[in-house]
Amino acid sequence: MARYLLGRLGQSVITLFLVSIAIFAGTRAMPGDPALLLAGEDSSQETLDAIRERLGLDQPLPVQYLTWLGQMARLDFGDSVRTGLPVSETILSRLPVTLELAFLSLLVAAVIGILGGVVAALRQGRPADWIANTGALLGMSIPNFWLGLMGILLFAVALGWLPASGYVPLGESLGGNLASMVMPAIVLGTALAAVVMRQTRSSMIEALSSDYIRTAHAKGLAPAWIVLVHALRNSMVTVLTILGLQLGSLISGAVVTEQIFVLAGFGNLMVESVFTRDFPVIQATVMVTAAAYILVNLIVDLLYSVVDPRIRAQGGTR
Repeated sequence: MARYLLGRLGQSVITLFLVSIAIFAGTRAMPGDPALLLAGEDSSQETLDAIRERLGLDQPLPVQYLTWLGQMARLDFGDSVRTGLPVSETILSRLPVTLELAFLSLLVAAVIGILGGVVAALRQGRPADWIANTGALLGMSIPNFWLGLMGILLFAVALGWLPASGYVPLGESLGGNLASMVMPAIVLGTALAAVVMRQTRSSMIEALSSDYIRTAHAKGLAPAWIVLVHALRNSMVTVLTILGLQLGSLISGAVVTEQIFVLAGFGNLMVESVFTRDFPVIQATVMVTAAAYILVNLIVDLLYSVVDPRIRAQGGTR
């Protein structure tokens, strides 16, 4: 197991290194000049040269990359070109909003998706199965922005139950925080719940037709125990993979939802930095996203061995 973990950590470092090359090349290939954006269209050449020298943009690209890589190794993301503030402080101020949104969306997706998938598998071919499949199809088909706008019109404008936009920090008011995050979490988690439901249903149907389930019935075990402890547990490997992969995408892919509900989160920061050619912020946000993907996948791999002891045994022999 230790060798397996070391191997995965080595793969993670190599992946981050390759991602850093792609990020640096991508940002430098973007059209537009950050110095010109900062100084304005009517600025003199001397002013532009001074800004480029201050930002290190007058250095050869390999020198710029190695300088940035050295800073990243020390967890120094530099200063924002647009605001002058340290990038790490900017990210830390935005990240909690997105992490909370991603966690609540994942919770919504897991509860609705797993519950719907189990019911659909147990009632295969019956009305409950049809309703669950129809709901999953709608969840995957409806765009987030449309669902968000309809939610605002119904629950904020017509009924007045929830705020239409804005974010209330958890430390200020628990009720206000939950009220401001309910709609964004449901909007962002709906599509994922549909995917989780479909995968849970397929895995459960396969598990329920297995020999060990028939053996459990023959031994006289309670049906609820067979479903929850034997069938559902063995079906969770596929579901865990989906949830793990989607958590990374939720962190970086909440851009549309944050824009609709005016949440000053991580996705919003990425969009702002791209529009203003804020290279240090772009590079730092993408690196943080890549690191989050890798970390979540590593955690999911470790959870496999907890859910399925056969995987633990295979890992121990490596």
